[in-house]
Amino acid sequence: MGTWIKETDKAIYLMQGGYYISKISKYPSKSNPNEKVLNISGMKSWFSRADAPRGMTVSQTGPEPKAIPKQATPPATGSSRQTNASGVSLIKSFEGLRLRAYQDAVGVWTIGYGTTRGVKPGQEISEAQAESLLKTDLTRFEKSIIQAVRVPINDNQFAALVSFTYNVGSGAMKSSTLLKKLNRRDVYGAAKEFPRWNRAGGRVLAGLTRRRNAEKALFLGQDYRRFL
Repeated sequence: MGTWIKETDKAIYLMQGGYYISKISKYPSKSNPNEKVLNISGMKSWFSRADAPRGMTVSQTGPEPKAIPKQATPPATGSSRQTNASGVSLIKSFEGLRLRAYQDAVGVWTIGYGTTRGVKPGQEISEAQAESLLKTDLTRFEKSIIQAVRVPINDNQFAALVSFTYNVGSGAMKSSTLLKKLNRRDVYGAAKEFPRWNRAGGRVLAGLTRRRNAEKALFLGQDYRRFL
């Protein structure tokens, strides 16, 4: 979903999806009562976005547009925020449960619900141990999201990011265009980045394609289960 510019009698707006995400107000001119002035310096940032505006509408009458709704849940402080049930379900579904160590698509030794740290060939664990390892991994990736995301996100967005990071790693997440767009409050632009991460060992994998689509859907508050 791209952006566009709307001019009204009171202001110029950067619009997205029927709401404005940035606003430059007009003020009466001190020297000419028939003119209005505005400071357009802030408009420069509008054109540095990945979805920079390419069109403009002018409407001197009618209601002023409303600001884009804020995310329902503010970011948690510290490291206490946890992945919701939808996120855990998504992760478990795509990771699967393996109680004996195996090598994943790129040769990394893995066990339980996708745990890779400290896994050795021939290692075996119980289901309870797999759950414990999952919780440990989730806590680690949850902390990474809390540290990296600088804007308010809701529980589903947080869970989708944890699932994404659980799969690609904290380093990849922190250097990703997805995070950069999200921290610029470009939610839809960030969502479009999920499907691009569907390769392992240089190959597009159907399972990763489904996972990224599920994470994108969860991120946008849609039904992610259709991709499971």
